Amino acid sequence: MRLVHLSDIHLSNSNYHEFVHKYRKALISDLKNFNALKKIDTLLITGDLVDKGGHSLLEIKGFDGYKNPYDIFDEVFIQPILEGVGISKDNILFIPGNHDVNEREFSYYDECELIDKIDESSIESFLKDNQSTFLHNERIKNFKEFERAFHLNNSLYDFSNNHSTYIYNYADEFKIGFILINDSWRCKTRKFIGEEESKIFFGYHQLDYGLEYFETHKTDLNICLFHHSLDDYAEKKEVERILRTKEIELFLYGHYHNTKFEYSYDPFGSCVGIRGRAALNRPEEKISEYQPGYQIIDLDLNSYKVNKIHYRKYIYNGSRFDSDTETALGGIVQDQQVFILRRENRTSKGFDLDREKFYKS
Repeated sequence: MRLVHLSDIHLSNSNYHEFVHKYRKALISDLKNFNALKKIDTLLITGDLVDKGGHSLLEIKGFDGYKNPYDIFDEVFIQPILEGVGISKDNILFIPGNHDVNEREFSYYDECELIDKIDESSIESFLKDNQSTFLHNERIKNFKEFERAFHLNNSLYDFSNNHSTYIYNYADEFKIGFILINDSWRCKTRKFIGEEESKIFFGYHQLDYGLEYFETHKTDLNICLFHHSLDDYAEKKEVERILRTKEIELFLYGHYHNTKFEYSYDPFGSCVGIRGRAALNRPEEKISEYQPGYQIIDLDLNSYKVNKIHYRKYIYNGSRFDSDTETALGGIVQDQQVFILRRENRTSKGFDLDREKFYKS
């Protein structure tokens, strides 16, 4: 199974010209080349589709009459990839990042009340209020309304204003569950006078509810999409406990615009975490660590492991994508022991074709 992981696109009027005239063609060409060698099953975007709420996109000539910036994102980013690469609309999944909130949609009074009231003991009640309304999360409404409409006809997609879930049937043999976490509904860029710097409360119960849904559908492998790093969460310990002990084998995230690999192990299972570069953001970025790029992740579902990670990087001077040799030798990481996706009492469905078991050097 082949996954494409993009994060932190930050589409805006400042990078729009480069995106339309150079970057988009380069990305589609790169994806087409990989798709020709092995079919891309899902394309995953872990937040920050637009920059600062996307308001600058509405000011670009030609988009008069648009009210939701995500409709512009769909038209200029998603649809060309669908058509150019041949990926099904159902298999493009995305979550909100902190830049996907509309900060024009919350009041000082309401925000002060939320700051005072939200903690580990109360967060679940706020999630319940948010499930099907925008009582406490009006700032995420633009994104969530776009998400709902985008997947409206996808029978395998279960939407909510909090987390959403999707089940991908691979080769009619494996059920792959995706938990799409909304960890940004409390985000804002401005601090109030006297407000202390604090971690994010997003409601770790989203993970529990997603896993409960997958349990009823008997998924074989579960993948979680976050935007933020685990270190950013006020509920970090609870999230880590779920990742270590429950049936989530892989999580993908972004936010910091550079790559990172994490591995959590417990006697009852393990979880692999992969952070991606910013996919676009500042295409002319001078600092190599933060230059645009993305990942292609190949899973071996017969033996339940990450078989290979292709790290790709946008070469600004050449207007093309190439191997990200700064992140990995030759731009590829493979055959690592930590890539095994363990789950308690799970048996392989297929035949493990590990060449080392059949051939001697």
